[in-house]
Amino acid sequence: MIRTPESPLRTLRVMREGLVDRAEGRVDLLLETLVSREVFTRDDREDVLSQAGPRGRVRKVLDILDCKGEEAAGTFLLALCHLSDVTDEASVQRNVTTHTAEYSKAIQKHKAVLRRRSESMLYYNTRHGEKIAFSQHYVNLLVVKGHHSLELRKHEVLTFGQRRLALQSKAMEKRVIKPAQLFTNSAGGRPPKRVLVTGVAGIGKTVLVQKILCDFGESMEHLEFDFVIHLTFRDLNLISKPVSFRDLVLRKNGHLAKCVDAVLVNESKLLIVLDGFDEFKHYRSCNVDAFVTEPDEESEVAEVLSSLIQGELLPEASVLLTSRPMAVSYVPVGSIDCFAVITGFSTAEIRDYFQRYFQQEQEAQQMFEKVAANELMLTLCYIPAFCHIVCSILKDSGGLSRESPKTMTDIYTQYLVALLRTHSSGRVDVCDGRQGDVGEQQRHKETVLKLGKLAYQKLMDHETLFYSRDLEAVEVLHCTIISTFLDKTSVQEPGFTEDVFSFTHLTVQEFFAALHVSMAGEEVSPEVWEEHTSSHLHQDDAGEGGHLDLFDRFLSGLLSERNRALLSRCAGFEPPATQADVYRRGLLRKLQHLCESGGQVLTQLHCLFEQQDDTLLHQGFHPSMLRVNLSDVSLSAMDLAVVKHFLQDTTGVIAELDLTGSNVTANTLRALQPYLNRCTSLWLGENTLDMEAIQVLAQVLQSSDTLTYLGLGWADIGDEEVFVLAEAIRSRQSLKEIWMEGNRISFRGLSSLSALTPFPLQAVVAIWNDVSEEEAAALNAVSPGAGCFTAAFTDDSMWEQWGTWVLRRCQGNSAEKLLSVLQKVCPRQRTLEVPWTRRFYRQLLELIVERINQCSDEDDEDRDIRRKLQEFASALPTDVILDD
Repeated sequence: MIRTPESPLRTLRVMREGLVDRAEGRVDLLLETLVSREVFTRDDREDVLSQAGPRGRVRKVLDILDCKGEEAAGTFLLALCHLSDVTDEASVQRNVTTHTAEYSKAIQKHKAVLRRRSESMLYYNTRHGEKIAFSQHYVNLLVVKGHHSLELRKHEVLTFGQRRLALQSKAMEKRVIKPAQLFTNSAGGRPPKRVLVTGVAGIGKTVLVQKILCDFGESMEHLEFDFVIHLTFRDLNLISKPVSFRDLVLRKNGHLAKCVDAVLVNESKLLIVLDGFDEFKHYRSCNVDAFVTEPDEESEVAEVLSSLIQGELLPEASVLLTSRPMAVSYVPVGSIDCFAVITGFSTAEIRDYFQRYFQQEQEAQQMFEKVAANELMLTLCYIPAFCHIVCSILKDSGGLSRESPKTMTDIYTQYLVALLRTHSSGRVDVCDGRQGDVGEQQRHKETVLKLGKLAYQKLMDHETLFYSRDLEAVEVLHCTIISTFLDKTSVQEPGFTEDVFSFTHLTVQEFFAALHVSMAGEEVSPEVWEEHTSSHLHQDDAGEGGHLDLFDRFLSGLLSERNRALLSRCAGFEPPATQADVYRRGLLRKLQHLCESGGQVLTQLHCLFEQQDDTLLHQGFHPSMLRVNLSDVSLSAMDLAVVKHFLQDTTGVIAELDLTGSNVTANTLRALQPYLNRCTSLWLGENTLDMEAIQVLAQVLQSSDTLTYLGLGWADIGDEEVFVLAEAIRSRQSLKEIWMEGNRISFRGLSSLSALTPFPLQAVVAIWNDVSEEEAAALNAVSPGAGCFTAAFTDDSMWEQWGTWVLRRCQGNSAEKLLSVLQKVCPRQRTLEVPWTRRFYRQLLELIVERINQCSDEDDEDRDIRRKLQEFASALPTDVILDD
């Protein structure tokens, strides 16, 4: 056997492409030799001969040998040497030794390239010559291993506040990890190969990637890898023809041209970083069954990347994928070994960021205290991108303007004004009324409005990339100020180079789009706007939660009196005189309709908050009843502030407050406690309510004369929590109905409520709890004349209302939420014996079938939705339901 510094298998893997070159002219003889020596079977020979071309056959030989062990690999090397008339075994050893030296040299060169590329931190408004060392400005990000919440039904940038609250829990703190630990297994098992890191817009996903590249380049972390290859989906969007993964690597790593095959063969020592999956224009097509298995095999870029993510291509390589939450459902779930969430900055890290940004300790402390005094601004700073914007405003203006920012639109508006002032060189201080270069100001204003038009067009089309021709179309290509808001990438095509642009951040694009609409002079009442956008969006886009939520908020904020005045005074923007009045009247009409009908109202509450006008509700908001539906939305700290702002401006009884599935905690209930006392109906189901939350609820029950109906279905409560509630109900005796489906309450816990029936409790609904059939029958017999207790299904008319409520929630929610509801309402087998439940589940199945039939065969996303819905349908015992 050939003696080499590495094992024969190692030699085959490291020298793979060289062996393909040497063996392609002798593959038939090699194959016969391997069969005659019983290294290969006849089936192996047929597999090899079925491959196209001699090089493909050699690769198949090497693949088979890789599974047969060291002795088979050694036999192949000896046969190849014999057929090549290479009798001196030292020649092979010299090749391997030389290759190893070149490989080590390539590692050091690659690290030097990564150090150079990652040494500077670039901000949204960085200009030429303003290099800031990454090591000096990097602040640790909080990375949490494990799932946080994937049922985000709104623009993901709105969810960070709740993440901050969740992070404070002890269970979450135990999972906080360092970036270098992403590919380690604390339990001592096999390290994860495919890692998905998610986080909202601006939370620091790309900065985390830069940290990984920087640490690897400095040989500080990730030393288990020889190479780290970095690819961004924004760049990959520029590829429009079939390509191999080998070519993708070389596009940005030409310095690896001589050893790229060795890099890819040694895949267990390779880390591939794919940044920005949500920016990939084909992200909905990555869960496919068409695979690429060889690095030099050409295919559509989506198939190449899907094969890599799913482990069909380079299965032993490690892959790090970053994405916003909205696109996570399109990542093949079976391929991910580890899931992590970036939660941004803690308060201590915000302070650290201010220190690094302002550098002077006294100034940094002064600026931090200004921000800390504003609860909303401090909340925004948990997202690093917002933290930088706030610091930029403070630095440019020497502190906050006369009126401190209270909303997201305020911050972006002041940021825009600050950047325009920076680029108006001849202008002294227009904000203070002193004359500047009016001509230059006018040119900048026109450029910004033209960019706004482009931002709006692209937002409606779900696009973030555009080309020089797009800029020429709106006549801004040669305006120097666009570099402040746009990133440019030069793409090399055969025979020419093309520039591709994008806004520096998606939120900046949304702000500019709203600025365009606010200044365009068209009617922008919410009713007209809703009809307008629905005609521009695909049906599936319109139902994709939160696509335009942040845009709507920006639009409302830009039409507020204070921001209109600021833009007029400092930047010369003059919106149409009637625009704001039309919008405000329409907002009040829409809000009143939703509060009377019980529709989802959070987006309109945010728009109301952006107006920052305490008199607005008194100008035309007079609902016949106040129903506030906040269900199925994970309430963030900002959401909570907005809800409180609305409720404190209203008076009288709140007919219904629906917080079902809104991730409420004891802190949430405590913050809302004054308003809970005004509720007639309070729905808190599908939240995990611990004893602390129950104690807050008990305080409400002890003090409220209006609370009559309480829903606690699937709230993870047990006997001890019920004992606390029973005592509180006995104290005030105003609650009439309590619904506690799907909890873990035993007969003992439910019995504590029996003494409260038929007065004050007229109905106790406790199906699907920890009681036997006999115990349920005994509870149902409590107050038999009044029929107060329901611990098991009965053929009673009240279930019709319950079923209608469940079906309404199913119809208005996403596929993921529909599955969640199904898992809760799918019965045990005995439940189907009740005629009413058979009808209910038949209706539920009909709804699922209807959704399946609405899916298109031609759309990738629709096919994916259909597959999920079919899985939902299989969760129902259809043979029993339909057997009538």
